[in-house]
Amino acid sequence: MVDSVKNYGIAGASTTVELGKQGAVIDASSSSVISLKDKDGALESVAIGEGTADSHAVTKNQLDSAQGQKVSVKQVTVAFDSGESAFGNASANTTIQKVMVEQDAGWTNANSTTEITLGDTADVDRLFSGFEPLGGQHLWDADHTYSSTTPVRVYVTQGGATAGTAKVRVYYTGAIS
Repeated sequence: MVDSVKNYGIAGASTTVELGKQGAVIDASSSSVISLKDKDGALESVAIGEGTADSHAVTKNQLDSAQGQKVSVKQVTVAFDSGESAFGNASANTTIQKVMVEQDAGWTNANSTTEITLGDTADVDRLFSGFEPLGGQHLWDADHTYSSTTPVRVYVTQGGATAGTAKVRVYYTGAIS
């Protein structure tokens, strides 16, 4: 009985190549995708090493690390009567760089107690306070890093306001989900 056959005269291989008896399959039957599948045809995960050159694939850890250094922006719109609402969860080591609050639609009947703040349950205005409902953009250098995952919240104090919306933008490095 022959355990293996060596045929060095083969000019090519099939579009699917089985690795060992009943082993994983490299499937190139699509002209634009190469898939790695188990013996039953289900897609398999692939383990790779850390990329060390521009042309190498990178691990998820390397990708997350590179993304964490990039400044991102997240925006929500709040209304005069929004009260307290969730903005997102800042992951550990996320730094809130700046916060901008901008009047979107006029704030009718707003008074000195009308306010928008951004923060967390420990400090409701840790990241922003000082909204002026009469207009303009209000920029705050927050420069705060969260050491653990923390829910970030927007607090709208209606005061006398009967109408109005504002955009709250947060510039950050890290992750807010």
